[in-house]
Amino acid sequence: MSYLVLGVVAGLAAIERKGFLQAMLSRPIALAPMTGWALGDPHGGLLVAPPLELLWLGAVNLGAALPVHEALGTVAITGGAVLAGRALGVGVSPEVAILAVLLCAPLAHLGRVADRFVELWNDRLAVRAEAALAGGDARAAVRWNLHGLVAPFAVAALLAPAGAALAAVVIPAFLRAVPGATGPLRLGFFAFAALAAASGAKALRAREAPRFFYGALGGALAAGLLIGGVLS
Repeated sequence: MSYLVLGVVAGLAAIERKGFLQAMLSRPIALAPMTGWALGDPHGGLLVAPPLELLWLGAVNLGAALPVHEALGTVAITGGAVLAGRALGVGVSPEVAILAVLLCAPLAHLGRVADRFVELWNDRLAVRAEAALAGGDARAAVRWNLHGLVAPFAVAALLAPAGAALAAVVIPAFLRAVPGATGPLRLGFFAFAALAAASGAKALRAREAPRFFYGALGGALAAGLLIGGVLS
């Protein structure tokens, strides 16, 4: 049931991201908590939401741009972290979260490749919709437009649960087999948050971006090391 929920959430987010509405609900800062909530763990979604939003802050659909599929990556990472944390009985901890990122983040790039094929497919559907309109059949044009939403939904609905399923199996097995990795992985999550903060600053595309980039990286990393030291 959890994977079905993930598929629906990922599919709807993929449509909202570019094909319909575009109310920014597919952004990681909103999507990760919603995914966690759908799986019964909104707190887990809140843990991964800020760094993922900062990491993919520059991934914006403008015109013909094809950025990484941040919605697909977010659902897979959040779902994998929640399910892995549930299997371990500890919830979404920093070490679980960083492993989910390492395993599932590549799906965002795979989604970008899939988007290229989806765009080509939808170009053909657009031609058919225009022909239907030229022939006075408005209903047929609407149907072709709705058909154009099927491909992005299907891609995300298949890949996100697959990535989450992989994480749900690999992460518990790894942490049980290598318990000594917990501490370094926890610090690794804070390092990832620092990198994400720096990436978000760089996405500002301003003249002062390098200053913000390195400042965010250093500040977040220092805070992460301090918090990690306190927790350990």
